[in-house]
Parts: sequence; C-alpha cells; structure tokens
Amino acid sequence: MSLSPYVSPEGVARASRLLELSERLASSGRRGEALDAAREASEIHRGLVRVNPDLYLADLAGGLSVLAVRLHEARRIREGVAISRETVRIRRRLTQRNYDAHAPGLADSLGRLAVELSAAGELRDALATAQESVELYRSLSRDEPSTYDADLARALTTLACRLGESGRPSDTFIAAQQAISVRRRLTQSDPGTQIHRLAADLSSLAPRLRTVGYVDEALDQAREAVSLYRNLDKDEPGSCTGELAGALEVLAACRAGVGRRDEALEAAEEATALYRGLARRTPALYSPEVARSLETLARRLSDLGRRHEALAAAQEAVSIARALAHSAPDTHLPDLADALKAYAACLRDADRLDRALTAAREVVSIRRTLVQGSPTTYTSDLAESLYILAVGLYTARQLPESFTAAREAIDIYRRLVRANPASYTADLARALNILTLNLNRAGRTHEALAAVQEAVTIYRSLVQIDPAAYKPALAASLHNVATCLVDTGHRSAALAAIRETAAIRRELAERDPATHTPALAPCLHRLAKRLAEAGHRREALETAREAVDLYRGLARKQPEAFNRGLADTLGTYASVLQWSGREADAARIRQEVSDVTRQTAADGSLSPL
Repeated sequence: MSLSPYVSPEGVARASRLLELSERLASSGRRGEALDAAREASEIHRGLVRVNPDLYLADLAGGLSVLAVRLHEARRIREGVAISRETVRIRRRLTQRNYDAHAPGLADSLGRLAVELSAAGELRDALATAQESVELYRSLSRDEPSTYDADLARALTTLACRLGESGRPSDTFIAAQQAISVRRRLTQSDPGTQIHRLAADLSSLAPRLRTVGYVDEALDQAREAVSLYRNLDKDEPGSCTGELAGALEVLAACRAGVGRRDEALEAAEEATALYRGLARRTPALYSPEVARSLETLARRLSDLGRRHEALAAAQEAVSIARALAHSAPDTHLPDLADALKAYAACLRDADRLDRALTAAREVVSIRRTLVQGSPTTYTSDLAESLYILAVGLYTARQLPESFTAAREAIDIYRRLVRANPASYTADLARALNILTLNLNRAGRTHEALAAVQEAVTIYRSLVQIDPAAYKPALAASLHNVATCLVDTGHRSAALAAIRETAAIRRELAERDPATHTPALAPCLHRLAKRLAEAGHRREALETAREAVDLYRGLARKQPEAFNRGLADTLGTYASVLQWSGREADAARIRQEVSDVTRQTAADGSLSPL
C-alpha cells in the first residue's frame, strides 16, 4: 500500500513550512489564508499520527495549538474551543508518558484553552483551566525558575483576567500583583526580552483591575505600560506602534474611570491616530482596530459633551465595520454590532432617539444571528443589547416593545446567573430596574415594587463584595424603590429609601465630586420634597438649600444641562421658605427662578415655564 506524499518524512517538513506561512499571513492581516494554511498543516499531522502516533503525536499537538490561535483570530470561537480541548487531551496523554518532556506543553495548552473558554462564555471552566495551568507552571518553576518563570508570569496574567471575569476582585488583584512581580524580577535580569512582555502584561491587567474596582492601581499600570511602549517604539521606531495604540486605549478608559476626562480624550485621540497610520500600511490587519478606537474616541468625546464630534467618530466606526462585515461576516459581524452599539449611544446623547432605536434594533438582530451560530459566546451580548434597546424604547415611550425587550433580557440573564452568578448577577439587577420603570409607567405599581426590591437585594449583596463598583447602582435602585413606595401609598418607607439614597450619593460625591455631584443634586431635591410632605420643615429647608447650592455650581459650568434642574429646585426651595414664614427670602428665590427661566429660554435650552 502506498502512502500519501504528506504521510512521510517530507510531510513533516511541509507541515512545518505551512505553519510558518500561517504566521506570516496572520501578521499581514490575511487571516483567512492563515487559517487555511494552519488547517492544512493539521491535516498533514493527523495523517502522520495515523501511521505512527508515538512519533508524531507531539507534532500534531503543536500544529493544533497554532490552528487554535488562527481560529480565535477569525472569531471561530466554538471550533477554537474544540481544537484547544483536543490539544489539551493529546498533551495530557503525552505528559503521562513523559512528564519532563511534555508538562510544559500541557501547561501552555491549558492557558490557551482558558482564553478560548472565556471567549466562548464558559467562564467557570475557563477559571478552573487557568488555575490548573498556573499550578503546573508553579511546579515547573520551583525546579527550574530561570526556564519557567516567564511562562508562570503569563499564566498568572491569564488567571487574573479569568478571576476578574468571575467577579472576584481581591483574588484578581492578588493574581495580577503576582504576575507583575514575577515579570519585574525577570526584567531586571533580562531587560531586552522582558520589558516588552512587562508592558503587555500591564496593559492586559489594567482593564481587569479597573473593572473589579481597583481604579487607581489600574491607572498606574496603564500609565506604566504606555511609558514602556513609548520608550521601546522610540528605540526602534515602528516596533510596537500597535501595542502602544492599544495601551493608550486602555489608558483612556482608566483615566475616564477616575474622572480625568480631558486626559482620557487625549489618549483616545492618540490611539486613533496611531491606528490610522498603521491601517494605511496594513489595512487588513489594522482597519478593525481603527473602528474599535473610533468607538473609544466617541465615548470619550461624549463624556465631555462634544456630541457632534462623538457622533461623527461613531458613524465612521460603523462605516468601517460594515465594510469589514460585508467582506468577512464570520469574522467581523461582531465588530459591526459593537460599532452600532457605540453609534446608538451617541445618537441618544444627541437626542436623535428614532435613529438610536434603529441602530439598537440592528444590534439585537445581529446578535440574534450570532447566537444561532455560537450560543455560549454571544448570549450575554444579546442580553445586553436587549437591555439597551429596552432603555431606548422606554425613553421613547414605546412601552409595550420596551417591556418585551426587558423581559427577554431578564429571562436570559436568569439563565446566565444560574450557570455563572458572579459574572451576570449585576446585569440581572440592571435589567430588573428597566422592567421596574416599564411596570410603574404602565400603572402596575405592585409588580414594579417587587422587581426593584429584587434588584436592591442583589445590589446590597454586591456592595458587600465591591462597594466602589456597586454603590452607585444601589443608590439608583433605592431611588426607584422610593418612587414605587410612594405610588403604592407607603410614604414613610419611601422617605427612608430616599434618605438612604442621599446618604450613599453624598459619600460618593465626597470621593469623586465631578462624577457624582450631578446625581446628588436631584437626589437631594427629591429628598427635600419628601421631607416637606412628611412635615419635617427644618430638615426640608436645609436639604433644599444644599440641593440649590449644588445645582448653582453645576449650572455655572453646564447651563444647558442643569438649568432646568436648578429652576425646579429653586421652586421647591421657595415653597419651603414660604412654609417656614420667610416670605422675603421666598420672593427673592422666586425672582431667581424667573431669571434662570428667562436666561435658558433665550439660550434655547429650556422652554419658558
């Protein structure tokens, strides 16, 4: 019997050449061709294994590892998980035969599988797999630290990311610190190789730390990553421009997270400019990055109230992503959904609700399509897009459709919570809040109260885990509780809820005035009205005066955003002053109401009262 020419020693050489070709094609952005080359190499290896498994099984594992990377780059998530699982199975067999020779390969394959499982939404398995990879590398590093410490640092970085996804803030921080500590030690002995890897680890870990509440630490790491990449790019121009751009995007998000919005915009603008330059030279590789950076830029512009510029950036992102999705839908349809999501947010900010709803509906439609092909990967994205659509429909007073979208989002989140509570419980609470608003506006006040009380219960438990991340959401839910309690006739309980809301918002505003004062001012206004209704004259007067002072400061900086709130709060303050017998002061405040109303009507930001 004659063998295929691939099932021979020449086949080994051909598979090796194909894997090298795959790497070159991938680095130039030709991902489809890179994937084809890796597939062909794996088929050659499979044929060799059928002839002589003892000799060629390790080669098959190596080829499959490359194939898994190519599948990940092409967004073939389910197939990537299957190939990564197969690689792990093969390397377990090899390790059982010869631990010393194959344990490092098994540890590496476990780390790759953890990344693939995370991308597929299988977060619990991803975490367990990342933990196994770390433990294996720890064992190897104890015997040969100089050989395996770099791999241990990489595995710890992967573990920290998986812990962050699983909602374990302190464990995330510990693993991240361990990863950086190992990498710094390596950098001291081998700066030429390790500085680049240190920058990569810092840039990967900063977003995870920010997400789990370590915002200052995240900012420090993002700054250091950018600084390291700048120095590397300066020493060898063009060597890591793409990595620098990515680190600048991370820095933009971290700066925005601590209220440094102007600095966040500077970083986002630089990232976009760098990606544009790279895309001019290698469009296939960097056009998706340009689209993503434009989404980041749009968010940062929106944060500063520069809505037209934000909208233009988001529109450009959609245009690029749509072209990419047309040419390679399997790879870039998720990118189009992300770009449309950012575009919808900018349209809402610009009060173009009809167009925002059109974009939000398209996001839902795309993600339904993606879920059909890969449910575990995209189901949480579908739930998120349904929630966003529900909010937009509620704002547009399209209540039946908003209610339907909110219900579907909640149903999905309940399923996700059963499988992975740490990752999706907060999303469930958020969806319950929009359901509350729909039910309340529809007059179903008791159902609304039940829904928002469930949300509050969830947020109270989350605050115990991460106060900084979840106290703003708890305050918002308590406000909704107070509204529902008033509507159901429980006024004393409503007053207690709004008092607690005000206490939380005061605490938040003391720590970060720029971010939280805009929420504290209306909260105090509502509390003043509830206190007045309950007959607490002195406290109502003090609270109304404080709310007015806050609104005056906000309106001086952004009159178009806060003059309406200032006018309403001044009206409440005047009423409480009159109730307290201070007629002259009440008349003076009413004159201020007239002045604010006249000014804003002239500016076009408020219709005359």
